[in-house]
Order: sequence, then structure tokens, then C-alpha cells
Amino acid sequence: MDSKTARYLARNPRAMMKYRATGKAPQLRDPKSPLITLLEQIAPRDRAQIIGVRLSPTLGYRSGARFRTAAALYRWLVPAVATESVPSESHQDKRFAKRLSITDLEEHCSHMPQPIKAEWERRYGGRR
Repeated sequence: MDSKTARYLARNPRAMMKYRATGKAPQLRDPKSPLITLLEQIAPRDRAQIIGVRLSPTLGYRSGARFRTAAALYRWLVPAVATESVPSESHQDKRFAKRLSITDLEEHCSHMPQPIKAEWERRYGGRR
């Protein structure tokens, strides 16, 4: 059992009771999606400057949820606290495998600063 799982059991009484009853540790997994990969390629301070992000099926999620910033979207997609299930996974289209670019994200934002787009294209533009 790793430290992340032990910390989760210490903070979640229901998971601890289940672990004691069955002897099986909960399976904590990090959520993965093309949108998460794209957001991780953008610096955290830059995510806070991307404003008015709206989810859609073209980003791999069956939801029209709106987020004030890309940083808020990232916090919803990848919560800081480890859990057995992540709420955003219920909206995720698991069959979606398209590699997303900054242009795809820009189409779903009300404001994308051009320096952020230029920096992403400089770093990752050739790897589509």
C-alpha cells in the first residue's frame, strides 16, 4: 500500500471500514483524458488567464458546464484530494481519443491571451 492510499484511508472512514472488512485497498487512479493532457501542458499561471471555458463533446465531455477559468476547469477534472471516483469522469466520453490542441480549447473560451497560444504552439505545435 502506498502513502497516497494510506492517507486516503486515514481521511475516509467508509473506505477504512471497507478495507478492514474485505482486506482490499481502494483503487485510487489518476483521471486521464485528452483535455487533461492539454491543460497540463499549459502553465498554471497561464491557465488562470484563460477565461470562460465551456465543456462540450468536441473536448471529450458530455456536458455544457462553464468554468470561469481554465484553472477552475483543471481543478474539477483533477481534484487535489485523491478519491476512488472523480465526479468529472461521469461526464467524460471514454471513447474520445482525439489529440487536442490549443486551438480546440480556444474555440470554447471567451478569452484566450495570444501570448499563451503562441507559447503553446512554439512548444507543442509540431506534435499534433
